[in-house]
Amino acid sequence: MRTFIAIKIVPEKKLIDLVSTLKNSLNNELINWADTDNLHLTLRFIGETEQKQLDEIIRLIDEVAQRFHPFQFSLKDVGFFKSKNQPRILFFAIENGLMLNQLAAEIEERIVALGFSCEERQFNPHLTIARIKFIQNKMAFYKLIHQLKGTEIQTVKVSEIVYYQSILTSAGAIYEPLKTIRLNNPH
Repeated sequence: MRTFIAIKIVPEKKLIDLVSTLKNSLNNELINWADTDNLHLTLRFIGETEQKQLDEIIRLIDEVAQRFHPFQFSLKDVGFFKSKNQPRILFFAIENGLMLNQLAAEIEERIVALGFSCEERQFNPHLTIARIKFIQNKMAFYKLIHQLKGTEIQTVKVSEIVYYQSILTSAGAIYEPLKTIRLNNPH
């Protein structure tokens, strides 16, 4: 099974409204939008995981979670990643993500110690809201993104880590929580 470790994002009205605005503005483009009921920020994609590895990974997440107190970060700005000069991923950027980076680094170190391969790319925290197949009107797309620069979207309070299974279907991926582990609450 394919698995990953993430922070579940519970969208507030402003985030939902902004996604709706983006969908309406880009409705003629070939874009697969993320379900706002299923948003998450991936800390570490693990990939193919054997049943016998699940308990080890859950134990690892639990150990890491005990080293972190609840924290928060902000979603601010709309951005995109390119591939071959074509926008491919539309995302909300992260502000004040130091604790997020530390959490991901600790998870990465322990996942590698379990024998999984090292992540090839440096952790770049972002919230994917859409996967872009093709943008026909690039000028309008870039203008829209530019107009949304500086947009404060939502503050995210992190109090738990979720270990997910990713089930690929013809309609897209389904994310099934395998285990939710609370961060160490000092209260």
